[in-house]
Amino acid sequence: MTSPRKNSILINDEAFGALDLIENQIFSKFNRLMNEKEANEVYETGFLGGEPMPYAFVFAPQGKRNQETIKNAQKGDKIELINSSGESVGHINVSGSFKFDETKSAQNIFRANETESARQCCGKLAISGEIKIYGSALEKVKERIVTVKKEQNAQKITAIMLTAEPFNRAHERLIRMTIDKADLVLLFLLKSHGADEVMSFALKKRVLEYFIQNYIPQNRLIIVPFENSSLFSSHLNPTLECIAAHRLGADKLVVGQNHAGIGMFYDHNVAHTVLERYKNDLNLEIVVLPELVYCNECKTLVSTKTCPHGQHHHIKYHAQTLKTLLLSGILPPAILMRRDISAMVLSELFPNRFENIQKLCDDLFPSNG
Repeated sequence: MTSPRKNSILINDEAFGALDLIENQIFSKFNRLMNEKEANEVYETGFLGGEPMPYAFVFAPQGKRNQETIKNAQKGDKIELINSSGESVGHINVSGSFKFDETKSAQNIFRANETESARQCCGKLAISGEIKIYGSALEKVKERIVTVKKEQNAQKITAIMLTAEPFNRAHERLIRMTIDKADLVLLFLLKSHGADEVMSFALKKRVLEYFIQNYIPQNRLIIVPFENSSLFSSHLNPTLECIAAHRLGADKLVVGQNHAGIGMFYDHNVAHTVLERYKNDLNLEIVVLPELVYCNECKTLVSTKTCPHGQHHHIKYHAQTLKTLLLSGILPPAILMRRDISAMVLSELFPNRFENIQKLCDDLFPSNG
């Protein structure tokens, strides 16, 4: 581990993820840490520069050393960002500092995480300025999206948000249905959080890459990895999902009717969600899909809207049930998950399962000498 630098700020993975998203304009064309005037405009109006802005980009890291660095910072200073491993992962070009308004913390992007356990106290001083993250994976993905859009002349772009833990047949059907009606699909791979996290993010990404390579037409789907931030975890913040989809060029966002945060309601037998306002603000179409199940009578994967049979004939794609099977070393039924994908997951969950395979074979089978 490298020694701490004097003119530096220590950050955790969550702060790094938020800074990376801000710099890459995932939430807005505004890609700096806000000053006090800009933050107040967001607090009061929910907009900045004509763009919807539900959260202010106010960075007030806690810790005596961090606060001392901000207190002594001058305009034009370069402050290094140091992660938990002691590595420099970026820097801030300082434009100023100001007192953080604790009463507005709920409207701060660095405290927008829905899990209380992940929230930390903020410092009294906040810093404003331009951000630079080194070796950003999101920057490379954005470049690829631009390239593919140009090569494919993609006009209809649809976004899907998935935790894909584990990736199952319902996810596959959702992706195929979306590709049928789009020139390009952006799959936002989200980080699982807390007890929901059984598979590593790298494994989930590897599974999706395998699926795309073997079962999807080339350059029709691009993975957008949100590895370092749990802002989207559990789908409890659909506002950010809409904005992120729009910022990366999507004109349609597909969500399931059981999406945790859409707040579905009915008016004159027509389904509505709390996301209605973004249809106009972002020119983004929100598509709410019905639940997908396997019907034992239809003998195929169907939606609950198109199947005439009762729930007692339906097998649901419950992530927790599939994870329980996998954690027990059991391959889920092929109607729920592809066997090759199940095998990939099991090989990581149980890396030493064949450690004594030769001895096992010797004990079980006869030998000719």
